[in-house]
Amino acid sequence: MESLEVLRYLLPQNITLFSFDFAGCGLSGGEYISLGWYEREDLAQIVNYLREKRRVSTIGLWGRSMGAVTALLHGDRDPSIAGMVLDSPFSNLKALVNELAKAHTKVPGFLVSTALKMVASTIKGKAKFDINKLSPIDHVNECFIPALFATGD
Repeated sequence: MESLEVLRYLLPQNITLFSFDFAGCGLSGGEYISLGWYEREDLAQIVNYLREKRRVSTIGLWGRSMGAVTALLHGDRDPSIAGMVLDSPFSNLKALVNELAKAHTKVPGFLVSTALKMVASTIKGKAKFDINKLSPIDHVNECFIPALFATGD
C-alpha cells in the first residue's frame, strides 16, 4: 500500500493512519472500479466505522488519483471531515478523456466522443452508473473542507 511510505512522518506527529484498497484495486477483491462513484460509499462506511469505534478524534482524508476523486465526491456529504490532501484528482472524466486523447493520439474529437458514448453505455449496463456524471468539480461548491491539491506533469 502506498500509504506505508508516509508512516515515518505521521506516527511521530501522533497521527493514526487507516489505509485501505478500494474494491477492485490493489489487494481487494471486486469486479469493477468506478473511479470514485461507488467508492465514495465505501469511504462513507469507513468514516462511520472510525467514528463508531471512537478511537480517533479527527478524521482527514488523503487520496491519490481515484482516491482523491473519491474524497471530493464524499466531501460535500460530510462537512465534519477536518481536511483533505488530494493528489492528482481529475475534475471531470469526460474532459479528462478528451484532453488525454488530444494530447496523446491523433484520433479526431468526434470519434473520441462517439467511443466515449459507447463506453458510457456499456458501463451503465454493467456497473450501473453514468460516467458522464463523474465530475468531482461539480461537488466543490458545496464542500467547505480545507483541501490541499497536488498535481504534477
